[in-house]
Amino acid sequence: MANTILTPSIIAKEALAVLRNNAVMANLVHRDFSNEFAAVGDTITVKKPATFVAKEYTQSAGIDVQDATETGVPVKIDKHLDVSFAVTSKEMTLDIADFSKQFLEPAMQAFADKIDAYLIARASGSGVTNSVTSTGAKEDMIAARKFLTKNAAPLTDRHYVYNAETEADLLSTDLFVNASAVGDEGTALREASLGRKFGMDCYVDQNIADATTTGNAKALAFHKNAFALVTRPLALPEGAAKASIENYDGFALRVVYGYDMDKKTDTISIDMLCGTAILDKKLAAKVVK
Repeated sequence: MANTILTPSIIAKEALAVLRNNAVMANLVHRDFSNEFAAVGDTITVKKPATFVAKEYTQSAGIDVQDATETGVPVKIDKHLDVSFAVTSKEMTLDIADFSKQFLEPAMQAFADKIDAYLIARASGSGVTNSVTSTGAKEDMIAARKFLTKNAAPLTDRHYVYNAETEADLLSTDLFVNASAVGDEGTALREASLGRKFGMDCYVDQNIADATTTGNAKALAFHKNAFALVTRPLALPEGAAKASIENYDGFALRVVYGYDMDKKTDTISIDMLCGTAILDKKLAAKVVK
């Protein structure tokens, strides 16, 4: 039976799925996407989620209609990520599963690492002022969580992301080792997550560097709406006969096929535009050395 032709659209859709599966921070923050084309250096306005106040109703007073005022945060689309690789005609006859394993998984892991690094740098920077000086892995979590609660962060979508050093410290405590304390029969440990503790989902991220320098963040506690990953589609190139743009769930990728006349090789280029922003610094806290 003939293999399915690997069109740019097929590869773009598969690459998106792989990217979403490999991302850590990108899956934990607010994602903003629209179909409007953009270029590196463009500044766009991202709307922050609206907030309301629940008021007591009385029939005599009636309702108080609140304005759903949406404030915006300017975000510069300053990152243009690209992974391009040469392929042979034989490799282009692979089925999508084999092609994905050989090319797309490592390519999208590189994308995921870069995006994670951008978000972590944004979250670890001077824009987040809630800071905990580390005294112990468990104690740090509790202190960081206090900032979120004091600032009325919703109880859902709270996350705690930390480096390998902190993970090792957490794993030495009974709270994170005892499966009965985990509450999920140990499945979270088997899936490289430490589950939900103190009202926060806990994840290790290798892109958070060891905090060997004073002031470096070794862990981050935040609500989803504290940070944003902003993506916009790239326009299809005029001179490319085979190209596709695909987006899903706040991620957007462009795939372009090319041919090198000198080297007689086909090239597949996968790229994306993105930017990061702090939406609400009150909804985040960093743990420093």
